[in-house]
Amino acid sequence: MKKYFLLAIISCCVLSAWAQSVVQRYERFLTTPRSYVAHKLTGPIQIDGVLDEKDWENASWTAPFEDISGKGFATPKYKTAAKILWDDDYVYIGAELEEPDIQAHLTQRDTIIYHDNDFEIFIDPEGDGKDYFEIELNARNVVFDLMLDRPYRVGGEFFTQWNCPGMKSAVHLKGTLNDSKDQDRGWTVEVAIPRQAVSMSFDNPLKAGKCWRIDFSRVEWLKKGGPEENWVWSATGAINMHMPERWGYVYFSDVPHETNFSYPVDQGIYKLMWAMYYAQADQLAKKGSYDLTVSDLHLSADDLALLPKGAQLSLDASPSIYNIKVEVPARKVRYLLDSYGFFRTERMK
Repeated sequence: MKKYFLLAIISCCVLSAWAQSVVQRYERFLTTPRSYVAHKLTGPIQIDGVLDEKDWENASWTAPFEDISGKGFATPKYKTAAKILWDDDYVYIGAELEEPDIQAHLTQRDTIIYHDNDFEIFIDPEGDGKDYFEIELNARNVVFDLMLDRPYRVGGEFFTQWNCPGMKSAVHLKGTLNDSKDQDRGWTVEVAIPRQAVSMSFDNPLKAGKCWRIDFSRVEWLKKGGPEENWVWSATGAINMHMPERWGYVYFSDVPHETNFSYPVDQGIYKLMWAMYYAQADQLAKKGSYDLTVSDLHLSADDLALLPKGAQLSLDASPSIYNIKVEVPARKVRYLLDSYGFFRTERMK
């Protein structure tokens, strides 16, 4: 009797897990990324760390930074927000960091800057999850910049030899550096990133109507020895910034005061495909191999309801590699996501 009772319990647990929506299971990784409309410069700006030009004053702040893990986690102790501008040659980032005790001790370029309190920029112009860029700065304006071919979770390699060519940066302190005896207000960051330094192809150049994936992170050491706080613009859902699919969408506009934004990909399809990706990652960790068919993933009716009418979902897989495909004939678009996290869209004939 005990044997059959145990089997019944196991069966109920398995059925319960299958009944749960895959999207619900990974919902903390599937919140809609934040978005921002970046406007084109109307005049020159000086990269001095002071965001006092008219274009900066007219630019909107991002939503306040939140804990990297997202909803349900503590609100950051200090405020952080950013602004974004652009012209034909540069993306401009401005950020303001509230900080009562400004500290920065690292002085050599390409040291691990997040061992200090820092501000970090992540850029994936293609929005495909590969060949992306990370730039870190501390309150001394010491820079750590690197390029990654793909995220660490799938064996990504980082290239610290990449020094963002032509980048200009500056920091302005509202207080005194490394003096805990007084009360500081914070520090501002201003960075100009050349489009040519972060463009890997001609598919998504810096021009009006284009959209890049960008995110910002702030590492804050509230007490010596940590643990460190990770505050970000668009939460990833995990203590991991190297999830480019979770970064915000930045839309480049040359229309003054434009605020309208439409996501460049169907967010229902996007959520479902990435839920399948996270489920496959768990399967590989548990079983040493991927699921081979869509039915193996036990997608629920709620999961499949995220697909638009007429969409066709398929999985082409072996135990060690796979490709997820969603085709929407009515829109003549095909969505593709592989086991390396390489996401892209194609036009259908």
